[in-house]
Amino acid sequence: MKAVIIYETLTGTTQYVAEAMQTQLKELGHEVDLHSLRYQGNQPDLSQYELILFGAPTYEDGKLEQAMRVFIARCKEDLSKYKVAVFGLGNSSYPQFCTSAKILEEWVIKQNGKPLVPVLRIDGFPDDMSPIEEWIDSVHQAL
Repeated sequence: MKAVIIYETLTGTTQYVAEAMQTQLKELGHEVDLHSLRYQGNQPDLSQYELILFGAPTYEDGKLEQAMRVFIARCKEDLSKYKVAVFGLGNSSYPQFCTSAKILEEWVIKQNGKPLVPVLRIDGFPDDMSPIEEWIDSVHQAL
């Protein structure tokens, strides 16, 4: 299956997670592109994909970073024709822990998408990759 991981990153942690997800999905037989909204622009062509993973960190007062905010404001794609999943990163010591994931999930649903699996919320830098690996396995099994 052709997949894309669309993500926003500031410190590089979300990119690190996206790259790990890409590697695992490739090992499971998928063709996977990474699309950094910060470095590659805001409007990837979704029509070439069957599976889309959206990921973003939560910063400041529970906001999405600008590139992801611009992307979801401009993207009018009907997501019902795609397999979709959402992941977010944050710090549980803040009251807005992983608000970005909630915002993305709500946007996916508003665009007629139905997440394949529950949202993955990652607390801080993922020293233990097993929750991410288990989540990717669950995405793969849900296809």
